[in-house]
Amino acid sequence: MIRKNLKELGRATAIYGVGNISSKLAAFLLIPVYTKFLSIEDVGTIALIELVEMFFLGVGSMGIYPAVWRYIGQANEENKRKIIFSGYLGLVVGNLVVLGLISFGFEQISKFIGLSSARDYPLIFFILLNVLFQFGGLFLLSLWQFQEKPRAFVVLSVFQLIGILGLSVYFVIYLQLGLWGVVIAKSIILGFVFMISMFTMLKNYMTVPSLEVFLKLIRFGAPLVLLGLVTPILTLSDRFFLNMFVPLSMIGIYSINYKFGMLINMLLVVPLQRGLLPMIYKQGLKDEMQPIYKDTLFYYSIIGCFIILGITFFIRPVIAWISSAEYLEATYIVPVVAAAYLISGFRPFFTPLVALKDRTDLLGKAAGVGIFICLGLNYFLISQYGITGAAAATILSYTIFTTLVHGISTKITSMDWGWLRIGKVAALTCAIIAGVKIAGNYWNGSEMILGGFGILSYPILLWLFRIIGEREINGIKSIISFTRNKLSKR
Repeated sequence: MIRKNLKELGRATAIYGVGNISSKLAAFLLIPVYTKFLSIEDVGTIALIELVEMFFLGVGSMGIYPAVWRYIGQANEENKRKIIFSGYLGLVVGNLVVLGLISFGFEQISKFIGLSSARDYPLIFFILLNVLFQFGGLFLLSLWQFQEKPRAFVVLSVFQLIGILGLSVYFVIYLQLGLWGVVIAKSIILGFVFMISMFTMLKNYMTVPSLEVFLKLIRFGAPLVLLGLVTPILTLSDRFFLNMFVPLSMIGIYSINYKFGMLINMLLVVPLQRGLLPMIYKQGLKDEMQPIYKDTLFYYSIIGCFIILGITFFIRPVIAWISSAEYLEATYIVPVVAAAYLISGFRPFFTPLVALKDRTDLLGKAAGVGIFICLGLNYFLISQYGITGAAAATILSYTIFTTLVHGISTKITSMDWGWLRIGKVAALTCAIIAGVKIAGNYWNGSEMILGGFGILSYPILLWLFRIIGEREINGIKSIISFTRNKLSKR
């Protein structure tokens, strides 16, 4: 029988996954709206807006979220309230001041994201406002994640993204507000979520804020600012360099295909992370927990490779169905991006173990190196190979950075992660993809059929090659059964 903690992790991951899938499904339904009711140039502009937002969210977070996790686990009830309220207030007020000052440079930001008309410059005000609103919402969601309140987390997440979907459709299609409609819809919903976060903080955690506590959080979290920047930089810096070397229309085409590559993030990486991180921060490096982390990483790899197989073989007809023909030009990047995100999903296993040893400085240094390498790869590969180079830079950057973090974690914790088994899973997945692609060249138009056969044969081949055995099968069955029962009670 699989360990209780692993079952609980499966349950939390499933619940977070339901919310994440529901919300992201709503977001994906916006793709036909973008591709059919906005110009390809506007789609490219939206991608650059996302870059600006993610950059400010990475810098402005100041590493507060993991810092709060680190200290409230050791504090009494009164100190917990002080830590939470001081962290929230410091985060919101600090960013209010900074973003207010940045707003004076709206013209320069406008030109960067492709807004050539002066009448569109005020969009920057709403973009920065969206960033500020998100700090409040993300803080609350992060707190609920640590407190293991997946139901509240899911409800708010689903409301937020479905709300953005509904208003975006109304503003873009019916009111024909174009790019303005996308941005304003987001502002309204994020503003509402921000008010919910403020009400929750004032009602449940209000106390006299402490500058000393806030500075303590900053000292812990500051090295993690670079770590927080890695994801937005690795995710969207390719669009920055694409803006230098290719037309804005190509950025739009690339961005839509990139979103499909991120499906694995929605289906697996984020839900697992939200279930896993609170467990690691609470349980730490106890001897009985280490096999659980190892098993979880192995199951994650198996499921992730299964998703990549599906994306690889079926993404082209899906994109053809929900968008226009122009976007089929870059479907080949989708599995590459998916593999990059699968690799990035290893990092949540490693980073909290380093943080628990109070060595966030090492993570900050690794992040600095990772960002430098990422920017270098993007510049060189994109200048030479365009969107193909962008996809290659993405998977190389994620691989290198994940390797750096793993190296730090291994030195500090001496964890055995079972990489040989995971390598066998990856090799089998690559072999199936290669076999289907080669066979598809001989039987034109049959790739989907062959791909379906490859997907169905995947678990059988895992068993035949003894990558999984009776223990793993029983473990997976136990997780599924336990999770189904828990979900049915909710």
